[in-house]
Amino acid sequence: MRAFRLRELRELLQGQPFAAWWTDLVEALAAEREARARAEELAAGQRLAELEAEAAQRLAIDTFSEAGEADEQAARLAAEAQSHEVRALELVARFEEQRFRTSDVWYRLGGAERAVELRREEISELAPRPQGDKARAQAEAALRLAERQLQGLQGEYAEEDRKRSQLWDGVETAWNLSFERSLLAAEHGTRSRRITGRAEQLFRDAEERRERSRSLREEAERVAPALAEQIRRRTGLLQAAAERFGCLAGEAFLYFRHPDDQRAAWAVALREEATGFNVPVRPLEVYLVHRAHGVALLRPAREGLPNPLERGRRRLAAGPRRGALRDRTAAEAEEP
Repeated sequence: MRAFRLRELRELLQGQPFAAWWTDLVEALAAEREARARAEELAAGQRLAELEAEAAQRLAIDTFSEAGEADEQAARLAAEAQSHEVRALELVARFEEQRFRTSDVWYRLGGAERAVELRREEISELAPRPQGDKARAQAEAALRLAERQLQGLQGEYAEEDRKRSQLWDGVETAWNLSFERSLLAAEHGTRSRRITGRAEQLFRDAEERRERSRSLREEAERVAPALAEQIRRRTGLLQAAAERFGCLAGEAFLYFRHPDDQRAAWAVALREEATGFNVPVRPLEVYLVHRAHGVALLRPAREGLPNPLERGRRRLAAGPRRGALRDRTAAEAEEP
C-alpha cells in the first residue's frame, strides 16, 4: 500500500483515472447485484417449487389412502347387501313352502267348517221327529267330532299362518337391510371416486411443480455464468485498482497507508451501508481506521496524526509533567 496524505488521497479520488475506474466499478456492482438477485430469486423459486411438489405428493398419497378406505367400506357394505339379498331369497323359498302348507290347512279348515255346518243342519232337520232320538244322538256326536276337528284345524292354521307371517317379515327385513347396505355402498363408492379424482389432480399438481422446479433450475444454471462473469469483472476491477492506485482492495473498502502512523490507514468506501458499521457509510467517503479494529471502528478522516498520536506529540512538546522527576527519583532511591 502507498502512503497518502488526506489531501493527496482526495486529489486521487477526484482525478480522471479514478473516476473512470469508479464508473466501471459502479456498473459492475450494479450488474452483479442484478445477476445475484435474479439467481437468488430463481433459487428461492426452485426450492419453493420443490417443497410444494413434495407437499402435493404427500397429500396425494394420503388422499389415495383415504380413497382406498372408502373402497374397502363400499366393498364391505356391498358384500353385506349381497348377503342379505341371498338371505332374503332363502327366506322367500321357505315362505313359499310355508304358504303351501298354510293353504293346505286353510282348505282343510274350510272343509271342516262346512262339515260342522252340515252336521248342524242335520240336527236341525231331526228335531221335529220324536222317533229320531238315536239318530239325533249320532248326529250330535258327529257334530262334536266335527267341531273338535274344526278347532284342531283352526289352531293348526293359526300356527302355520304365524310361521308364514314370520317368514315374510324376515324376507322384508332382509330386503330392507340389503337395500340400505346397497345405498351406503353406492355412496362410499361415489366418495371413493371423488377422492381418487382429487388425488389424481394432486399428483398432476405435484408433477407441474416438479416441472416448474426443473425449469427454474435450468434457468438458474443459465444465469449462473452471468453472475460468475460479473463477479470476475468486479474482482478484476479491484485488482486493477490495487495495481494502478497503490491500495489494498477489499470487498467494501480501498485501503491507503497513513503517512504519519504505521498502524493507521485511510479507508475509502465503495458502497453505501446504512447499518453494520459504527457510522453510516457513503460511497467514496474517506475514513480513518486503526490496525487494532479496522473498519469495525470508523473515524472521520482529517489531516494530521490520529488522535492518540496527536495527544502523544503534544505531551512530548510540553515536556515532562510536574512531579514526574520527583516520582522517578524516589523510585530510584528505593531500588537496592
